[in-house]
Amino acid sequence: MTAAVELARFGAEVDIVERNRRLGGHAAEFACKALEACVKCGACLIAQTIETAVTHPRISAYTDSRIEAITRRHRFTYTIRKTSGASMCGDADAVVIATGFRTFDPSNKPYGYGRFPNMITNLDLERMLRANAKAIRPSDGVAPRRIAFIQCVGSRDAKLGHLWCSQFCCGAALRAARLIKHRQPESFITIFFIDIQTFGRDFESFYRQSQLEFRFIRAIPADAFQLEDSGIRLSFMDDSSPQSREEIFDLVVLSTGMLPPEGLAQTADDLGLALAPSGYAGTQAHRGVFAAGAVRGPMRIEETIADARHTACRVLAFLGIKGGIPETPVAERRPLASRLVAPGRG
Repeated sequence: MTAAVELARFGAEVDIVERNRRLGGHAAEFACKALEACVKCGACLIAQTIETAVTHPRISAYTDSRIEAITRRHRFTYTIRKTSGASMCGDADAVVIATGFRTFDPSNKPYGYGRFPNMITNLDLERMLRANAKAIRPSDGVAPRRIAFIQCVGSRDAKLGHLWCSQFCCGAALRAARLIKHRQPESFITIFFIDIQTFGRDFESFYRQSQLEFRFIRAIPADAFQLEDSGIRLSFMDDSSPQSREEIFDLVVLSTGMLPPEGLAQTADDLGLALAPSGYAGTQAHRGVFAAGAVRGPMRIEETIADARHTACRVLAFLGIKGGIPETPVAERRPLASRLVAPGRG
């Protein structure tokens, strides 16, 4: 959306093709973490960008849609297919792949996700905070007293081959934890972690305050067991003892990492775009095909926005546009860029 808005500002007509029913991707699910003042979580930036994108006269947003076919001769010709079955054709001078990321599925981890109702992911928590303004136990709707966050689930994991840090998990977890503590002061929150990823210019003061409010344990639990009251017992080892420890929590949040989106490899192959060894789009651009945002690698919201603006500049340079271009009559405008999902794969 950011790339589209920036291109439209310079006179381009842009098609945004979105496979979901709404714009914004995962970021649109994030809850605002503001306490007495803004904590720069980025959630409000998404709402503003969506509003700009859907109301801009030079942007056409096709939701619940996918690219069914795309070919290139002198320009890109493509077919947009909606889930309803309707289709339309278009052409463009450049393509921007901005399909974001998918989150790691922790179902096969030994935590009981999908079986234990009070074992949730970070995105489950974000949706919960947006809907209820507080944390609740999915099993009974009761406010949890003891909450655990387990970081780096599916990232920084050599067994899975996911060696990268997902960038956003630490900041999102700590901001969510502080929001919960602010609204539910009776909560006792524990953060299980490997390392805490720095984020933002005020990170040091934010982290010091977090250390006063929460318990941090440098360990990743090995097992989880559900109790009769739907509480969850975690087994872990930390530096304080050579013996395994167990503690019971009312709610456990798994901070699941970022992964390349499904279908990216096929899309990249169809368009001649080389991928990085990690499977992300990396920094490559090829004959009018560009990548923007988290499809290039793990990023926080504000980093994604900055990267999309940079990509828009690269698209304009490819098209030979320096600075702004004058407004032209609607009949003379033509699309300059499109966002794609995996062709034929939703």
